[in-house]
Amino acid sequence: MRLFDFFRKRNVTDKTVSSTDGNQNKSQWTGKDFEFLITGDIDIPATDYDQIMTPNTFQWKKINRNDWYYYQVGEDEFTYSWEMPGIQMTFNKEILFEKAKQIADEVIDNIKAAEQEAELVVLNNSNIYRFDL
Repeated sequence: MRLFDFFRKRNVTDKTVSSTDGNQNKSQWTGKDFEFLITGDIDIPATDYDQIMTPNTFQWKKINRNDWYYYQVGEDEFTYSWEMPGIQMTFNKEILFEKAKQIADEVIDNIKAAEQEAELVVLNNSNIYRFDL
């Protein structure tokens, strides 16, 4: 986990990210180029976590590696880290942006279906962000 990089690279103020690349072409991005931040008032019971935090249209498998859980989707995988501004969602470096975004969008839909607020923020790993908590 790049936990310390996560804190150094994010600029979050009142759960919003200031970014100038909102219209940037992401079609060539892979997992090394981005991370997602899920923001909102989110409280997921442990009993519902896997059902809510996984995609509905992809087969997935939960893997424990070095005391950290990963979700494997085909040849790709993702994991979560709960941080002060939201939930960090990171993927393996080879995953294509479109696949990762579809997974993340389905997770957001699941959170909203559980009657909780959630928003997906795309973070460009080439930008420098700072937390303002």
